[in-house]
Amino acid sequence: MARTESIGYGTGFSNRRSRSTPQVRHDAGAPARIDPVRVAAIVTVIGGLVFNALLCLVNTRFMGMADRHVIMSELAIVGCAFLAAMTRKSTLYVILGVFVSYMLFLFMLRGQVNPKAVRDILIPLTFYFMAVRIADARLADKLVMASGLIVVGFGLFEYLFLETFLEYFNVIGYYLARGTVTLDQVFGQTKGLFVSGQRPEARTILPFLGQHRVSSVFLEPVSMGNFAVIIYSWALYRGRAFPGRWLVFALAFTVIAMADARFGLYSCVLITLLYPVYSFLPRLVWVVLPFFLLAVLSVYGITSVSGGGPNDLAGRFAVTAHILTQLDLGVVLGAETTDAFTADSGISYSLTAFGIFGFIGLWTMFVHAPLKDAGAWRFHSMMIVYLLLLMLISDSFYSIKTAALMWFLVGTAGACRQTVVAQRPFAPALPHRA
Repeated sequence: MARTESIGYGTGFSNRRSRSTPQVRHDAGAPARIDPVRVAAIVTVIGGLVFNALLCLVNTRFMGMADRHVIMSELAIVGCAFLAAMTRKSTLYVILGVFVSYMLFLFMLRGQVNPKAVRDILIPLTFYFMAVRIADARLADKLVMASGLIVVGFGLFEYLFLETFLEYFNVIGYYLARGTVTLDQVFGQTKGLFVSGQRPEARTILPFLGQHRVSSVFLEPVSMGNFAVIIYSWALYRGRAFPGRWLVFALAFTVIAMADARFGLYSCVLITLLYPVYSFLPRLVWVVLPFFLLAVLSVYGITSVSGGGPNDLAGRFAVTAHILTQLDLGVVLGAETTDAFTADSGISYSLTAFGIFGFIGLWTMFVHAPLKDAGAWRFHSMMIVYLLLLMLISDSFYSIKTAALMWFLVGTAGACRQTVVAQRPFAPALPHRA
């Protein structure tokens, strides 16, 4: 695809022109040529969002699904996105080659192959570089808007017509068919919402909505909170350049309320409060912060934590601290495997999947991702905060259900020129490269 560049610093990404391809005049009435790369971006980002709901529908009404169907669907989505991300530039292939080589080395040391670890990084690389190739912020705006409307619309169907919803989307039955949960874990129940779809205690957000935590197309409520943070951050970053930002803000908080997503609410508040300082923090701070947190949590786990905690943020931090204390040095170095359950701690899962050196390399590469415009650092910083917070309570940021959209937005922000600066409380500037 021809390299494009945004002209002007006005109210939108307009007057885009190609450096290598001349303008082509079409005859009046001739159909516009469809760009297959843009089509692939739309299909794969939306597909990553909704494919689990579609498989759940098939499992409920037509034929049984298994985990292999989920894997094949993900492979199809990621494969299509990878084809769209391919260019003559070598960056994607070099990064992917180095990472795969490193993982093969770990697999050899462990004597065990873990393809999920490769998949967990293939998703960010693929969607990031696909967005860099397209470099169209308005397409990203439309995908954010469309995704938000889909999630809220489907969520309202679940909340308002639950019995009808379960007739077509038996969530528990789908996860049982996949083998993700067992009958013992759901107390013998074969029809209903996901195990976390009902609050055992009172709601935190809008208690009058009842105990039902809406899951929408994600089929589980954790991803709802993650999704809300992502679209909220994009609307905050884009400002007046995104005419639909106020609707996206409303959609984000509707998602948070429906799912009673405490993490989503707290994250949006913190991301907003930190907004004025993003430009002043050097990248080195962001590089070392997860490892500082890792050290603090490890000390806390050794000295103060004997097990899990209550179902709140403090309790989830205690769970992460406890899990970290159970990891042997060989596991942390990436040379050994563990049977410890790490899904409730994203930082613990990352260590067991990639080893400490792989985690350092991946995190540093993310923080130092190139930005075409200084203003993009604000959105980049928001996503750093989001990942840091989520690492403490869950490994759900690896799920394609939200990762596809997030990494597409990160790539878009880094590849596009910023258009609106006047509404910013401080002039955007890249932090010092310490």
